[in-house]
Amino acid sequence: MKNYLTLIAIFLLVACKSETKENNSITAENKTKKDNAKSSNSSADYSSLFYDYNCDVSSADLAKILQIPASDISAQTSESPNECLFKIKGFGEGHDDTGTTWRLMSVPSSKGQSKKDIAKLLKDKAELPSGILMGRDIVLADAGDCYIASQPKRGKVRLLNENYDSFIVITYQTKGSVKGRTEAQHDQLNLKAKDLANYLVATHKK
Repeated sequence: MKNYLTLIAIFLLVACKSETKENNSITAENKTKKDNAKSSNSSADYSSLFYDYNCDVSSADLAKILQIPASDISAQTSESPNECLFKIKGFGEGHDDTGTTWRLMSVPSSKGQSKKDIAKLLKDKAELPSGILMGRDIVLADAGDCYIASQPKRGKVRLLNENYDSFIVITYQTKGSVKGRTEAQHDQLNLKAKDLANYLVATHKK
């Protein structure tokens, strides 16, 4: 009888340990899934940038960001409240001898489209040779939760976040559309547009 009771006690102890181990494993697995979901979709609040953007970059701000003299930048009048428009000198004379048109604005889109664009750009970057990409690139913004996608041939940089139904576009014109712009100057503008994108993320992050 004593041996029988001992066997029952051992059986119950083993079963209890097994159930506890299984529950711990399920809990850990669920936590991992939640953490992965959070890391792929988490983002700070950028509503003031992607949803309610009004031009909040002055000529003085832009001069500091682009690291060029303030005298080389002149603000232009735009008919859209969500668009910043400037003329900048030092990167080609332009066909009207006024320099480069620098534009920053919010563009309506959708969360699904932004997610699709980010995935495609990351896939292309990983799989396609540089010759086919022709300078196209996508990188995480310094803040870590927005993407900066550049298209130098089109003179364009986009700021993307899959949690918002719009994106920010920065344009500095194509090289061929600006008289006197060199390849080196065009490359500089691409880098400066990325600097502006990082500035926008940093200043609007909440």
